[in-house]
Amino acid sequence: MADSASDLILGPQKDTTPKGLATHVVKSGERLVVLNVCETAQGGVGRYQDALAALADHGFEPHVLLPDSDIGILTDSSRAATFSRLKRGPRAIIQMIRVFLSERKRLKPDLYFFHSTFTLLPLLALRLLRDKTPAVYCAHCWAANSDGPDTMRKQIIRLIEGRLCGLADLIVNVSRSDAGIARQYKYRGRHVVVENAVTEPRSNATEDLFPRPSQDTINLLFVGRFDRQKGLDILLDAFRRAQDQNPALHLHLVGEPVRGGEVPPLPLGTTHHGWVAPDQIDHYFRSADCLVVPSRWEGLPLVIPEAYRNGTPVLAARTSGMEHLIEDGQTGNTFPLDSTALAALLISLEHSVLAQMGQNARLLYERRFTIDRFSREMAAYLHDLVSSKAEADK
Repeated sequence: MADSASDLILGPQKDTTPKGLATHVVKSGERLVVLNVCETAQGGVGRYQDALAALADHGFEPHVLLPDSDIGILTDSSRAATFSRLKRGPRAIIQMIRVFLSERKRLKPDLYFFHSTFTLLPLLALRLLRDKTPAVYCAHCWAANSDGPDTMRKQIIRLIEGRLCGLADLIVNVSRSDAGIARQYKYRGRHVVVENAVTEPRSNATEDLFPRPSQDTINLLFVGRFDRQKGLDILLDAFRRAQDQNPALHLHLVGEPVRGGEVPPLPLGTTHHGWVAPDQIDHYFRSADCLVVPSRWEGLPLVIPEAYRNGTPVLAARTSGMEHLIEDGQTGNTFPLDSTALAALLISLEHSVLAQMGQNARLLYERRFTIDRFSREMAAYLHDLVSSKAEADK
C-alpha cells in the first residue's frame, strides 16, 4: 500500500507573498506557536483540531480561533479564542478577521494554519499586511468538489479558491482525491497529502447499544448531516427495497437536518437517534454491524476511520476516492452511487462475514489512520516549512 503522505507540486507555482516583512525566526529549543483559524468547527474541522493537538508532542503549541457557538466541539479549549457568529455571513467574516488580527498581535505565531474556504480571507489579510510568517491551508474538501453540472458559480469558486490557496506556503489535502482535484484544476501552491486520522476509541465503549432480536439481525449505521451531500435519500430508498427481502435489517440514523431542513419520512425498521455527543459516538459505531456512507462527494470522511477504530466495517459509495479507503471484501464493500446497487448490497449482507470484516477494519485503522501517524507526518512538514522559510529570509 502506498504511503499516506505524498509531496505534490500542482500547477504554476509563483511567489505570491508580498515582500517587506521578515519571517519570525524560531530559536533552537523553543516551542513553535501555531494559530489555527476556523470559520466553523462543525463536522470534520472540529475533530481535525483534536488531531492537531497531538502536535504538542512534536515541539508545537497549537492555538485555535473558532466561532463562540462551536467552542463545545473541542475536546480541549484551553488555548481557544472565539469570535461572535450567529450565522454565516459578512458580519461573521468581519468578526473573524478582527479577532484573528488581535490574536496575531497577542500570540505572534510562528505558523498559521487556515481551515476551509472562508479562512482564505484572513490569509489574504495576512499577506496584504506584508506578513511573511509561514502559513498552511487545508480545504477539508475543496468547495468546487460537488456533483451536478459545471455551473458559472462553480467556475467562480474554483477561480477564487484556486488562486487564494496559493498565498499559503503549504496546502495540506486530507485525501488523494482532494489532491487530484487541485491538480485537475491547476490550483496554485505546493500541495501535499496527509490523510485524516482519528484518536483511539473510548475505553468504555460498549457494543450492545442496539437491540438484536435474532442472530440474523444486521444493524446498519448512518452518521452525518441530513443533506444532499451525505446521500441519506439514496440510503433510505435502498433500505426500503432491501428490507422487503431481508426484514432482519435495521437502520440507525445519527444526525439531523441542517439549515432549516426537515427529517424525511423514515421507513419501518429505522431508528433516528439525533446528534450524538463525541464522547458517546463510539457506542454507536461499536454496536453497529456496518457503517453506510452513501455520500455524493467528500474529502476524507472521518466517519470511516472512526468506524474502523471500533472494528466496524464500512459500505461506501465509489465517489471522491472513497473506494481507496476500503479494502473491498476485507474491511467493507463499495458500491456505485445508485440506490438499486446499494439495495442489492444490503440484501446480500451476512452477519458472520461482517464480523470477520470488522477484525480487518481494526487492523487497517492501526496501519493507516492513527493519530501517531498523522502527527508525525504533519509535524515533519511543518518543521520543514518553518526552517525553510527562516533560511530563505536570512
